[in-house]
Amino acid sequence: MAVTPTVNIVIAQGATFSEIFTSTETDGSASNLTGYSGQSKIKKYPASPTSESFSVSITASTGEVSIAMTAGKTVRLSPGRYYYDVYLTSPSGSISRMVEGQVMVTAGIAT
Repeated sequence: MAVTPTVNIVIAQGATFSEIFTSTETDGSASNLTGYSGQSKIKKYPASPTSESFSVSITASTGEVSIAMTAGKTVRLSPGRYYYDVYLTSPSGSISRMVEGQVMVTAGIAT
């Protein structure tokens, strides 16, 4: 069973956010993510019925998966701790969790 890496992130309320993760093979080389799609959400707690989505972009040849959120979305997040994960769907429909972790949303003073 593959272990899902845990990466904790910080989002500044009211600021544009982005983070890049790289998918690698067991030999350390970058995964080829041609044909893959992704989705990522942030929730106050794992079973929360409400969530906010990150936009997800994939650079197939380098195995890079980027999640992003506009300043217009981050300003609506209340300061505090949240949870997120990133799922990838292969061309054959297989779904895997690439990364997961906690998010700390820091308060914006000017927002």
